Amino acid sequence: MSLKSLFSGLRTAAITVAAVLNMTSDETCFNGIGCFSNEAPFNNAAGRLPQSPDAIRAVFSVYTRQNRNVPQVISANPVLVRASFLSPYRKSIFIIHGYRDDGRETWVMDMKNALLKQADVNVVSVDWERGANQADYNQAASNTRVVGALIAQLLTTLRQFRSLNYGDVHLVGHSLGAHIAGYAGERVKSVGRITGLDPAGLSFEGQPSEVRLDPTDALLVDVIHTDAQPITSLGLGAKKPMGHVDFYPNGGKDQPGCTRSPRTHLFKLITGKFRSFKKGIACDHARARDYFIESITSTCRFTANLCRSYNAFVRGDCPCRTTPCASMGFHARANSVHGKYFLDTTDKSPFCLDRN
Repeated sequence: MSLKSLFSGLRTAAITVAAVLNMTSDETCFNGIGCFSNEAPFNNAAGRLPQSPDAIRAVFSVYTRQNRNVPQVISANPVLVRASFLSPYRKSIFIIHGYRDDGRETWVMDMKNALLKQADVNVVSVDWERGANQADYNQAASNTRVVGALIAQLLTTLRQFRSLNYGDVHLVGHSLGAHIAGYAGERVKSVGRITGLDPAGLSFEGQPSEVRLDPTDALLVDVIHTDAQPITSLGLGAKKPMGHVDFYPNGGKDQPGCTRSPRTHLFKLITGKFRSFKKGIACDHARARDYFIESITSTCRFTANLCRSYNAFVRGDCPCRTTPCASMGFHARANSVHGKYFLDTTDKSPFCLDRN
């Protein structure tokens, strides 16, 4: 039996057992953010209910050009909101990490620094490490619902006490963080933009729009897919479109410069050693972050072509002179024609390879 067949069988068995063990619906409620049920369609995480805000302990750290390196921690407490450096006259960009990650990771700081170099903005790092650092992936997946609700609660407080304009809010989420952004945008209507960086596929791929990131969650939802293949093929990202514009660099999988060692990476995934995914399988998953960070300050615009497939793009069937093109990453725009966009990149930084 092949490794792929074995893993597929184990996954199917696990889902079946989880479904049997969670036949009874349940609900949990928390002050200020409401109730959460595991009834369909919210049984996607093997019926797990989210943990409490006290258990997850999400931390919101504000960075501005006034405090580039020393974060100011805020919450939905009106006193902290009023005293915050976060200005309603600037755009506010929230960075949301994914599974087994935290808000102090190098990539988060690199993104924060690039954003502050590029523009006078508010940057908020959303650190939900306690909720994300779960041996049970399904628990972390379920916790995304509470983190999204806490972001929405903070945005509501900022609007009430600091006159924040929701249209000036940009939520950038990687992996599970992309779905957190979706949950926040579902609660707070008219969020300006959500960028999904390789949204997590496991527990979300093929699920109804209420459960995952979708185009109704913000005025502009743009998505970068870099590991878009099934978990049975050791992919961590979602393949199906989830935004107004979905970008598939290099076809959306097997990014140049990333190598795979299936047995090694499957062991790390099963044993929870997710932080050691620096190359290989997680290289593809993380590359969406690299592309977005580079796009912030690069003069190269990561031009992508609207096309029916990557093969058609490679054949040259969709040149910019005859079909719409759009910029992937920070400079994506709401007036882009909706659809699937394709482009190629190099195998190392600088990744941008504009050929149109």
